Amino acid sequence: HAFEDRHYARIVEHKGKEIAMFGVYDGHKGGEVADFLQQYLFDAILSHPRFDVNPKEAIREAYLALDKRILDLGSVRRSGSTATTCLLFDGSKLIVANVGDSRAVLCRGGEAVVVSVDHEPQKPEEREMVESKGGEVSLTLGGIYRVDRRLAMSRAFGDYDLKEHITVEPDIWEGELSSDDFFIVASDGLWHKVTSEEAVSVVLEEDEAVVAAEELVELAKVKRETDDITIVVVTLK
Repeated sequence: HAFEDRHYARIVEHKGKEIAMFGVYDGHKGGEVADFLQQYLFDAILSHPRFDVNPKEAIREAYLALDKRILDLGSVRRSGSTATTCLLFDGSKLIVANVGDSRAVLCRGGEAVVVSVDHEPQKPEEREMVESKGGEVSLTLGGIYRVDRRLAMSRAFGDYDLKEHITVEPDIWEGELSSDDFFIVASDGLWHKVTSEEAVSVVLEEDEAVVAAEELVELAKVKRETDDITIVVVTLK
């Protein structure tokens, strides 16, 4: 199938602050929604009127507003996508928001800390949310839990035909980083086969973030992963 993952990396000056922005969008049923997010999501966040006062609120509202735009787009809205967005303020404060299963992992003091939430339908709070909206979570072929036997995640952008039963409400994490820390954001193609701890140890052994990302892709492939794999590694040194 066509490659449906998209990523984003950009550093901007914003009212005297340096903001580095990193995103991973793993599309399903086509890459259209992932394309749309790659193009517009960070702009929607930065241009939100309350971004400077309350960035977490701005991120949440930008997710909801952009999904509304997608659902009004006709052909695009049939496809869907995860989103994991990381905003790094002046190299020290990190805010991670996500829907779906493109995991973000922080390395802090040599330890792996998962800072996103894998929105899997079988998790009790996710199942409860889906069922409260009239949806159904069931075990399907290959041992995968799905919403209405179709979607293997409980939160996503797009997916017009399932939207009544899922949500685009992001989970949001905020924390301070030190100069030794780094973080990894990747589509589930990596996490199917590589644990958060394994991924962190690969990066710890490499000086170059780009080389570390390439090594992680190779590791997943050696372990016979066939899904699209997109990896962003950000070091603060």
